[in-house]
Amino acid sequence: MRETISSEHYITVLEQFVSTQLALEDQPRIEWFMQDGARLHLTEKVFRFFDEYFGNKVIALDYPKFTGTGMDWPPYSPDLTPCDYFLWDALNDTVYGNHPSTLDELESAICVARNSISVEILKDVMSNFNLRLRHLVFSNGEHFENIVF
Repeated sequence: MRETISSEHYITVLEQFVSTQLALEDQPRIEWFMQDGARLHLTEKVFRFFDEYFGNKVIALDYPKFTGTGMDWPPYSPDLTPCDYFLWDALNDTVYGNHPSTLDELESAICVARNSISVEILKDVMSNFNLRLRHLVFSNGEHFENIVF
């Protein structure tokens, strides 16, 4: 998607995601949906979509204020999602290493970087994710920062 992302575009992406998930009958259902506090994520339209498809199984900034259900994005939360603690850094180094100067070069670099992530690396990332979740449970959901993963 090359145009600026709006809440309407975001809802279109979410609808595609939900329809794909519903079509995958052999896959486990989404237990919780979690998003960050990006401005386009915090609109009434987006929250209505979440309420319709995910109900109270949403972790999002200000979502409980809108619906009275779900869970607010925890302040000072540790980097729990693999995108936060792994993917963005891994892709950033590869994508911007050759200093793309056009949108086409950037798009190509993103595709190359994405395809360079091996299954073994993804297995390691998910193993680390499980470790992070165990630390979170052990700390009763409190912030932890002095742990090297």
